[in-house]
Amino acid sequence: MDGLKETIGSVCAISALICIIDGITSGTRLKNQMKFLLNLLFILVAVTPLLKGAADIELPKLSDFSISEVSASDSSYRAELERQTAENISSVLARQLEAAGIRFDKIETNVNISETNSISISSVTVAADDFDEAARIIRSSLGEDTEVLNDVS
Repeated sequence: MDGLKETIGSVCAISALICIIDGITSGTRLKNQMKFLLNLLFILVAVTPLLKGAADIELPKLSDFSISEVSASDSSYRAELERQTAENISSVLARQLEAAGIRFDKIETNVNISETNSISISSVTVAADDFDEAARIIRSSLGEDTEVLNDVS
C-alpha cells in the first residue's frame, strides 16, 4: 500500500513539474526538448513500481484449485440455465395464449438440458380457463407429443 502511495505521489509531482516547465518554456526553442525529456521521466516514474512489483507477484499453484469447486460451479450453472430457459419458454407461451385471448393464471415449463446442450421440454403445466384450447396452442408451438398438464389448484 505504501508503494502505491509513493507511486501516486511521484506521478503527481512529475505532472506538476511538467506543467511548470511547459509554462516556463512555452515561447522558447527548448520547449519540445524539455517536453520530451519530462515525458520520458514521467513514464519512468510510472513504470518503475510496476516493474518492481512484477518480480514480487506470486502466481497460485494449480494444486490450490479443486475439481469439486468446478463441478459445483458447473452444476449451479446448469441449474440456472435450465431455470432461465424454462422461464423464457413460459414467457413465449404466455404471450401466445394472450394473443389467442385465453385467460390463464399460471404457466410453468419443465426443461431438461442434456450434456450435449440439447433442450427437451418434459412438460408444461398451465392453469387456464379454456384448458383444451391452451393445450392445443402449446402443442402447436412445442410439438404434439408435449405433455400439457392442467393445474387445478
